[in-house]
Amino acid sequence: MTLQKPTRRQFVKQGVALAFGSAIPAVALRGADSGSPSKRPDVLFLIAEDHQACLGCYGNPICKTPNLDALAARGVRFDRAYCQYPLCNPTRSSMLSGLRPETTRVVGNEQDWNEYLRPGTTLPEFFHANGYEPVRIGKVFHSGNGNRIFDDKARWDRVVPPQSATSKKPDKKAGKKADTKAGPSLHVLYDQFTEEERQKDYDMRAWVWGPLDVEDNQAGDGRKAEAAVRVLQEKREKPLFLAVGFSLPHLSYRAPRKYFDMYPPERIPLPDYPENDLDDSPGPYSLRNHKQFTDVKRREAIAAYYACISYMDACAGRILDALKQSGRENDTIVVFWGDHGFNVGEHLLWQKMNLFEESCRVPLILAAPGVAKAGSVVRRPAEVVDMFPTLAELCGLTPPEGLECISMVPLLGNPERPWKKGAFTSRKPGRSIRTERWRYTEWGSPEKTELYDHQTDPKEITNLAKDLKYKTTVAELSQLLHAGWKACLPE
Repeated sequence: MTLQKPTRRQFVKQGVALAFGSAIPAVALRGADSGSPSKRPDVLFLIAEDHQACLGCYGNPICKTPNLDALAARGVRFDRAYCQYPLCNPTRSSMLSGLRPETTRVVGNEQDWNEYLRPGTTLPEFFHANGYEPVRIGKVFHSGNGNRIFDDKARWDRVVPPQSATSKKPDKKAGKKADTKAGPSLHVLYDQFTEEERQKDYDMRAWVWGPLDVEDNQAGDGRKAEAAVRVLQEKREKPLFLAVGFSLPHLSYRAPRKYFDMYPPERIPLPDYPENDLDDSPGPYSLRNHKQFTDVKRREAIAAYYACISYMDACAGRILDALKQSGRENDTIVVFWGDHGFNVGEHLLWQKMNLFEESCRVPLILAAPGVAKAGSVVRRPAEVVDMFPTLAELCGLTPPEGLECISMVPLLGNPERPWKKGAFTSRKPGRSIRTERWRYTEWGSPEKTELYDHQTDPKEITNLAKDLKYKTTVAELSQLLHAGWKACLPE
């Protein structure tokens, strides 16, 4: 049974009735004062789509991300952060509710999450109930599927359209969606099909890349950045919860030309995986994209992926500069995270929705001045669902009861402390757990399993699940996987 969509009046009424926990002094962040909501820290919440953990600060020698690298240098970088579902709608619904996909029952992009997440129970509503002004720019909740729109306006105090960010109108011809006739600088993976045929299938429609001849603030994420700058420049009485959802590096890969110029395709190395890599994986993976790619197109696609990340990084930098200029940098918690990972050729895969490291692992950076040592790195397994209680505690607030996660604040002050035994990621019909050493995955039955030793095989090439030497390890990890998230909590 699904829930009826409430009106804005009903949202406000129910939000008050839920009476989220009262504020308590919790951390050393300047401004976290329970007695005065106006003195609590602001929150700047930055989200990227389909973002593999390939930032410069994560050790990628090619991808240029100076602004997010600088954020990591003054904050905390989580090296082993994992999404709970490698698909947009489920993972965002999970993080924004503090519940796991098995509980939300949102496990596909076609589900309207409003029918599953009760009014008053999501992260922006929690901050509203505690005296904050939650503001959204861009995509934060999943915004729709096909021709359906999943309306989230009632969950925010304000939704600021990116179009209001600049008085200079974008070049519609240069910035419009690509098609197969758009010129020699545009690339289409499924170019042997007609445009009409390509529109019938997401992969065919999505795999397009190429530069745009526009300025940064004329393309989509640049307009979002300009809107965010304007919000940060406003005078306000309430503390701010500002969420900015970037579209990139989601397909299609379109960004201003100067970012494509940073990555000549001929200089891009290809992922090194054997052609039979998936033979020992029972996962329901398709090689259709892989078979469409040539080596030339592979290099072009990876270069385009990096170009879009560098452009998104520049947009994030524009916002972070505005935050610094506002004088509130030391009173603002900044979070950057990717909703889930993405494969650009690893394991011969060119999408999300798999249970390998590149699809499950996400970039996660958190800067909370006065709470953590600048430049700290957390190497313990972490889950993005934990962001809800973490932000609550950092702001001196009591999180609501019933969340299926815990605050990561103890890790911020002591990154080496013992923590969770593992992090969970699922996608039908598979479930996976990642510990500090192992990744173990089950695909619906004990016979369909995968085990990878990250100590000796960080690329997850050799499946050890059938090797008798690892029988005990498989049994232990299977037991932990079935015991669930509570069994992995710190002792």
